[in-house]
Amino acid sequence: MGGRHGHGRGGMGRRGGRPLGHGDLRLLILSLINETPRHGYDLIQEIETRTGGTYKPSPGVIYPALEIIQDLGLAEVRTEDGKKTFHITDEGKAELEREAATVSAIHERLADLLRAEADVDPTDVRTAMHRLRHAIIKTVRHNMANEARQRRIVEILNAAKDEIDSLD
Repeated sequence: MGGRHGHGRGGMGRRGGRPLGHGDLRLLILSLINETPRHGYDLIQEIETRTGGTYKPSPGVIYPALEIIQDLGLAEVRTEDGKKTFHITDEGKAELEREAATVSAIHERLADLLRAEADVDPTDVRTAMHRLRHAIIKTVRHNMANEARQRRIVEILNAAKDEIDSLD
């Protein structure tokens, strides 16, 4: 279930508060699918990455929002490789233009969350683990075809594990 850091429940973690106001998730999703067509799980992961892991919307939040966006004609679904991929429509692009200032403010709040993660308590092991996880996900996701890079990540992680094991 949702822990202290909001995993799996769309929580904000230890910083408290909501990163998105009413209607912001719809605009955030539209802006993300405007960048590139995405499926629901990818949207969850992208939002989590862009907040440094401090906010991860749950499927119970993302999928109903996607249905509403579809119902409003702001996005359409296409099945690609067996997955439903959401594509922005002309109506969705017009909505983003009308709401450009709000969309910009949403992205700035998410960037603030990412920057805030850099200033953490040096004894907070959970946060350090969380940040490491997201660094790995981001690096691997953007370099999927680079087998040498993936091998190097595994080497680094194994060395860190061995060093931690050697602590008393």
